[in-house]
Amino acid sequence: MLLKRLNLINFRNYSEIHINFYDGVNILYGENGAGKTNILESIFYLALTKSFRTNNDKHLILNKSDMFRILGEFEIGSKQTLQSSIAYSPTEGKRLTVNYQKISKFSDYIGQLPIVLLSPSDLLLSQGSPAQRRRFIDVLLCQSSRVYLHHLMHYNRSLRHRNQLLQPKNKNMELLLSWEENLINNGTHIIKKRKETVEVLSELVQSFYKKLSDGKDNVKIVYQTNIGLNNWDNLHLNFRDQFNEKRDREYELETTIIGPHRDDLLFLINGKVLKNYASQGEHKTFIIALKLAELYYLGQRQTESPILLFDDVFGELDSGRIRKMLDHLGEIGQVFITTTSKTFFDKLEKVPMSVHYYHVENGNVSAQAA
Repeated sequence: MLLKRLNLINFRNYSEIHINFYDGVNILYGENGAGKTNILESIFYLALTKSFRTNNDKHLILNKSDMFRILGEFEIGSKQTLQSSIAYSPTEGKRLTVNYQKISKFSDYIGQLPIVLLSPSDLLLSQGSPAQRRRFIDVLLCQSSRVYLHHLMHYNRSLRHRNQLLQPKNKNMELLLSWEENLINNGTHIIKKRKETVEVLSELVQSFYKKLSDGKDNVKIVYQTNIGLNNWDNLHLNFRDQFNEKRDREYELETTIIGPHRDDLLFLINGKVLKNYASQGEHKTFIIALKLAELYYLGQRQTESPILLFDDVFGELDSGRIRKMLDHLGEIGQVFITTTSKTFFDKLEKVPMSVHYYHVENGNVSAQAA
């Protein structure tokens, strides 16, 4: 998949811009605060209909404007063109069109434009909260499995209703049990799919980690669920038993404490918890391996090659890790990189792909000679 053109209207610090992009590496360079990350954010938003920086779409609108619009023209398949557009205003909400046809169900659209992001916050995945790791696996699976996205949406809806019924003023056991059944049915699928995917990712991460580090360390990812399983075949029963056992406690806390919304991914190095025993270099190498695994996993399950976004992470990495990471990108497709310096590639002996430069300054983006 190739993003050929991007148009932004009233998005972040851009009043109106039109940019042509190319295959290979597209480098956006400029001062901090110039709007480089805003470009990557708009591409991410166009693919997943949400930002990776805020949950409030109002924050994406240019100051004193009443709406924003993102339009991207993509080359897919055998030189076919796909045009995707998202417009948002606080009064009319979000409107999505693909090839000028309105899309009512966003869940039917997610995954058409596969994308992988590596940002500074991702470098903290191994040290951050379980919520960050759950978000990582959910973004991956929602892009690769429409069935998973369906179950996740219904699970989250059921979770909101059940939490409301755990409030003293809303107590209704019959309704509570009904929403519990929805949580069990959808949550069971989520847990099984996450576990299955984590096992695949773990093998990929181990392979990429060894190639990136030239070392003998063994790394692994383990899916941790709070259902208290003895047998995966009895997941439904274990789920229901946990609800029965913890219901009084949940009434006290007024929230649901059982289910995949409380699960975690455990990152290990040589059998020990990465968070507690790894060096900063090992953490970064692990996350790069994880992102390469995500890229590979998504590419194998989609008809289109994912677009890869690197948001200001090269300042966090030494030239050796950059070199090895780029070597493993191969012919994956299109890459976007933000950096403060146009010359950051100079410390590498060679770049394995064609490179195109764009200078970002004061809400303007201009193509530059290599």
